[in-house]
Amino acid sequence: MAHELSSYRDQHFKGSRTEQERLLAQSCTLYVGNMSFYTTEEQLYELFGKCGDVKRIVMGLDKFKRTPCGFCFIEFYNRQDGEHAMAYINSTRLDDRIIRTDWDAGFVEGRQYGRGKNGGQPYTANEVE
Repeated sequence: MAHELSSYRDQHFKGSRTEQERLLAQSCTLYVGNMSFYTTEEQLYELFGKCGDVKRIVMGLDKFKRTPCGFCFIEFYNRQDGEHAMAYINSTRLDDRIIRTDWDAGFVEGRQYGRGKNGGQPYTANEVE
């Protein structure tokens, strides 16, 4: 059930395009985007755990406030479990958001911090500083 790689590539990848392609083709790590800021690690373990054994979840954080910012990395112990997650979870609804999954070349410390000002999710009046 090999899941094809998307055309998206991390422009901040430290290495050659060939190296990135090789890592993506053998990776057990998924990038999950378009998540609600309120989605918890526990919810992710429960959902992605239905596809296989989850090794680790790294939540994406706002680089200044250290609060969730709408993405995470899911590491599985093997590629097949990641393929199941890509097939069954990509484009499903979690916390009223359609999440997307994509292969990642592998989590490196520091990548958990968001690059933008915000994830584009509207804040309620109570959340605005």
